[in-house]
Amino acid sequence: MAELLKRFFQICLLAKGPQDIPHSSILMRVLLVVYFITGMLSMLPSVDMQQAVLEMALDLVVLLVFVWFCLRAFHKQARYVQTVSALAGIGALFQLLAWPLLAYLEAGRQAGDPVSELSLLLLLIVSWNLAVYAHIFRESFSIRMLAAFIMTIAYAVINISVRQILY
Repeated sequence: MAELLKRFFQICLLAKGPQDIPHSSILMRVLLVVYFITGMLSMLPSVDMQQAVLEMALDLVVLLVFVWFCLRAFHKQARYVQTVSALAGIGALFQLLAWPLLAYLEAGRQAGDPVSELSLLLLLIVSWNLAVYAHIFRESFSIRMLAAFIMTIAYAVINISVRQILY
């Protein structure tokens, strides 16, 4: 477990890639559950439990479908398990990192207190998360970093758009 966590931190530093995560469908499922739970926890300060569950379920569907279609388009379907595992594990780490900030920002918003310095910190965390996702896409699809960033932005836009349409 410590070795796996170390690999995720190395992926966060762009030193390793999804190919360094064990190819295990059981591990992928566990990481998806952890991603789901951490996502719900990070949403709970601002939404109720039912909405958090629905939004995270939708997030998982978008993640799984987006990765499947992209890997299929690049004829790299064999990389599905490791790519999803890497994205779910990294997503869970960043959600845990952002959770206290989100809770504090929501409490400040409800109290009417501006907390802009923490908003900047949250923006930095989200930017770093997107950079790591781009790195994972670059490694998984064997594409250039610019194309990986474009795919990352497309993924984020699709994810946000689907949420806005349904909520």
